[in-house]
Amino acid sequence: MEQNGAKERSIMSETMKRRIREVLMTFCMVTTGSIFVCAAYINVFWPGDLQISVDILWQIPTIAFVCSMGNFFHPYREVSRRRTVCNMILHYLYINVVVLGGGYWFEWIERGNLFMPAVMLFGILVVFITVSAVVWSWHKRETKNLNRKLREYQAGGGRTD
Repeated sequence: MEQNGAKERSIMSETMKRRIREVLMTFCMVTTGSIFVCAAYINVFWPGDLQISVDILWQIPTIAFVCSMGNFFHPYREVSRRRTVCNMILHYLYINVVVLGGGYWFEWIERGNLFMPAVMLFGILVVFITVSAVVWSWHKRETKNLNRKLREYQAGGGRTD
């Protein structure tokens, strides 16, 4: 009985490690993508203005971190395709609220200028699609690796070496 409890804690621990690793990977990709989008955004709306506040250096990672927490919309268990699509839509809406809300809060968006949020929405979409594709690819590779290990385990008669 004690051994099963230790195994469950070990499995939960491994799941938590994977989740943290995924959030950190997402944070890094979102931050990188956001920097590229911000550079383009700044060049479009404030060309030649070299007076950008140093505050942007903590604002971008803060927004990226809050966006990365949206990974928890996706459970670490098998769900239906419909549920997966619903989770992705909720995640995307969450990111839009966070980024646009942060954009107004940090004064990246001028009130009344409809072109600014439109460009920001496009940037969000590009980063979201890119990060989602990379995370999906990572999950696919991890699944293939786990399936390979399972086949090896089953071929060995259930023995671990």
